[in-house]
Amino acid sequence: MKIKSKMAAIVLLLMSVMFLNSCQTKQSAVNQLEKFSYELRDNSEYYNLEDWKKAAYDFQKIRKNLDKHDYSPAERKQIGELEGKCAGYFASGVKKKVTNGLLGIGSEIKGMIEGILNSIAE
Repeated sequence: MKIKSKMAAIVLLLMSVMFLNSCQTKQSAVNQLEKFSYELRDNSEYYNLEDWKKAAYDFQKIRKNLDKHDYSPAERKQIGELEGKCAGYFASGVKKKVTNGLLGIGSEIKGMIEGILNSIAE
């Protein structure tokens, strides 16, 4: 009888550990997304093309990890908000890169025109 109760206690303990571990993994996926959104918020302004490629890869990896778990509606809402923030940072970063690129090209074209006009005037 003692052996059965010890075995039952061990099985119960193992099941509890497995349950806690699965919840922790589920929450850690959300935590990864939250941490990633903070990274984008704080540093994406300084990203170059390689940084953006890595960020896209990291986001995809986090999404795959999130897809492995079932979440409550409240958790899904939190995930959606975090993903929305990330998408906003991605869009903002692309917009800044395009704008800066166009301004650089515009300045270059302006310089070329001034150079042509100056050479003609000489």
